[in-house]
Amino acid sequence: MKELITNVLPEIPELEGVNFSAYHTPYIELLRAFNESGKSGLSEFVEFVEEKGGDKSIVGRFLISVFQYLLIRYRRFEDESAEIPAFRVFIILKGWLNEHGFERDYKRLLHSFVGYIVEIAEKISQREDCTTGEAYLKMAYRLALEAQETFGEEYFTRLVERAGESLNVLYERCNFDMIKN
Repeated sequence: MKELITNVLPEIPELEGVNFSAYHTPYIELLRAFNESGKSGLSEFVEFVEEKGGDKSIVGRFLISVFQYLLIRYRRFEDESAEIPAFRVFIILKGWLNEHGFERDYKRLLHSFVGYIVEIAEKISQREDCTTGEAYLKMAYRLALEAQETFGEEYFTRLVERAGESLNVLYERCNFDMIKN
């Protein structure tokens, strides 16, 4: 299963470290056929799905299922190997869903999971070098801001504050200039 997923998402080499033994998808035959075609990458997968008579919603559902599986690995099994892939798949989903007319699906994902994204970024920033940690935290901060502006709920305001505080802690630790919240 891992080989089939990494063939669609080769830009996330960290997927190699994730245990996919419990991952199930109704698209297994489609993934196998794509893998056997010799093609690789998300845009190639979209074309392949459409050539086989499917539509882009299949690709979106597949990506969402991979993201959800990674979150389960992270939350239920405390699997650190799922943190970076979950974060990166979420960013791919943000772009892919918005570019292909699934903005409402992206907003639902943002509303439901941005808190986990901030939490994951905090953990990554504690383990990685300063530059990498900053990149993940900045993106999480921007996603929290987007959620706050989109939904206007108090939870997202607190999430923005939390992400900003985490950035400031990183900046102090790494001797970077502080951000302005």
